[in-house]
Amino acid sequence: MRIAVGQLWQETNTFNRNPTTWSDFEAMGIAQGDDVVQRFGQTGELSGFLAEFKKAQPTAQYVGLARFACWPWGSIDKATWKKIKEAFVTQLKAAGPVDAVYLTLHGAVCSQDEPDVTGALLEVIRKAVGPKVPIVGSLDLHANITKKMIYNSDALAGYHACPHIDGVETGARAAKALLWQLQSGQKAKTYIRKLPMITAAESHNTFTGLPSGLYTRLKQIEREKDVLTAGLYMAMPWFDCPDLGWTYTLTTKGDTDRYAELLDTLAEDAWAMRQDMERVERVAPANIVKEALLVGGKPVVVGDGADATNSGAPGDSTVLLREFLRQPIPHGALTFIVDPDAVAEAYAVGTERPFDAYVGGKLSEYSQPVRVQGRVTKLFDVKWVLTGHICNNLPIDMGRGAVVKSGDVTIVLCERSGPGSSPKLYQCAGLDPKLFKIVVAKSPAGFRADYGPFAAEILLADCPGCAAPHWKSLKFEHVNRPLFPLDDVHNPNVLWCWKR
Repeated sequence: MRIAVGQLWQETNTFNRNPTTWSDFEAMGIAQGDDVVQRFGQTGELSGFLAEFKKAQPTAQYVGLARFACWPWGSIDKATWKKIKEAFVTQLKAAGPVDAVYLTLHGAVCSQDEPDVTGALLEVIRKAVGPKVPIVGSLDLHANITKKMIYNSDALAGYHACPHIDGVETGARAAKALLWQLQSGQKAKTYIRKLPMITAAESHNTFTGLPSGLYTRLKQIEREKDVLTAGLYMAMPWFDCPDLGWTYTLTTKGDTDRYAELLDTLAEDAWAMRQDMERVERVAPANIVKEALLVGGKPVVVGDGADATNSGAPGDSTVLLREFLRQPIPHGALTFIVDPDAVAEAYAVGTERPFDAYVGGKLSEYSQPVRVQGRVTKLFDVKWVLTGHICNNLPIDMGRGAVVKSGDVTIVLCERSGPGSSPKLYQCAGLDPKLFKIVVAKSPAGFRADYGPFAAEILLADCPGCAAPHWKSLKFEHVNRPLFPLDDVHNPNVLWCWKR
């Protein structure tokens, strides 16, 4: 038995004006052919898939196609998307006949000329292998499900957890769905229900947040003997593309009217909480320091969701930095800024030398550069292995980095974007977040998995940015309307919302 495996993972923020290029994928490691499994077989969903499949089919062969992964950013440029497609087609031709295909995907990806990159890739692969070869994929919980994705795959398994700490388990669930189809020789049936809603990412916590009950119910349903996968995709909301909205999916071993009715009930429950999902308590930037200093203990972790690198924002906002620099902060504040020019300036002056340069505010229109006068305390390569929210055993390379100290503020400067949710970003610079009064995490919700165990308090900042939940200030042009909360929608059964 020969199973083709590959990956295309990126989350697109269409409001980030900086395009994703080939070099962005190179930074996280492009692999083709045998390298896919050899280099990345122990990471994320792929590791879960391989482990589960090997238990059932110990003699199966795994044919690597291509692996493209990069940190969330702007739309993929046309040339890069073309090369990605060509790589998959070339490897499929070289591989020869395969019995099945497994892809680890995100599901909310677009290019400058393709609003549905995930669906388009699945379509390319379907054309290459034909209608009888099963294609199964795994998806992020924030995937935007489209008809093209459904029609060109046989089963899709999505995360059940936010923070995303169940990647390995999701890969294993995808393997089980594929194994049933291969062993039974039957096609699965997928039911879908699309809802015309997007909601604030800060409220997407599936452990203690409002949606927790929805995901508990999904897991119960998935334990039924005739159910292969059950998913609720809350959608990447900063994704100005058609079909944007929450989606329920249910993949079963056959046609049963009960499952269509069950999906309608689940959708009603999700729709009923849309208003409450938007009620998130955030603190104005001018009040962040004051609020943090009222908290006993440290650190106070501030989630800057508007500049969340995990949500495809540039990571160069100076809104909070400006506040930190203007007032004393006992035990200090720790933040990071993506700014290759400032990194170059730090390297030019050297360690333990005075630093005087304008930092941040260059990659987006939501803040202005801030003059930072201080001292370079460290120059280093921003590299570590991410395990926790989003992935396990994932090599991270954010390029060169520099630590600059200015008064009570410590700034980690990075050349490239990376996980804003992980304290390992600071730890790889030799900094211990537990020792600071204020620590910035550039993530709306996922940072709670790694910071929650030791945070004295968590505050959510109400900053501007291309990943801010200020929906009506963002220029949505390509989504289907009406869409809550952009529009006043009282009935989820709008014309554009499809079901199957």
